[in-house]
Amino acid sequence: MTHALNLTLPLKQDRASKDMLRGLAENFANTVQPEIERALKESRIVHFARVLVIDDKYIQVITEYEGDHQEYTEFFRDKLTPVFAAIFALAEEAPDVNDTNKFWDYAKKHNVHSLGMAT
Repeated sequence: MTHALNLTLPLKQDRASKDMLRGLAENFANTVQPEIERALKESRIVHFARVLVIDDKYIQVITEYEGDHQEYTEFFRDKLTPVFAAIFALAEEAPDVNDTNKFWDYAKKHNVHSLGMAT
């Protein structure tokens, strides 16, 4: 069954965090995106994925995937630990990405459900 991930994280608003966000955005295509693409190919369960920032207030990771949500989350937490560490460093109240249970709880809490009956 196809599932949606709409991970929506509130961003810290201090100057240092905004500078880090700008750095992430500037380097995303050359450094972060290739890592994500490798993990996506290895997973073989993701139909599409994108990362976007809304008004410097939220960062979103949006995907459609097959399979169990917790297994999916753990696969990408493990394969993309440095990527999620960079993203979580910008997010309010984010846990250490190396803490599997807290990562799962945080990701589950910030997965915004789509409108309607769709995934």
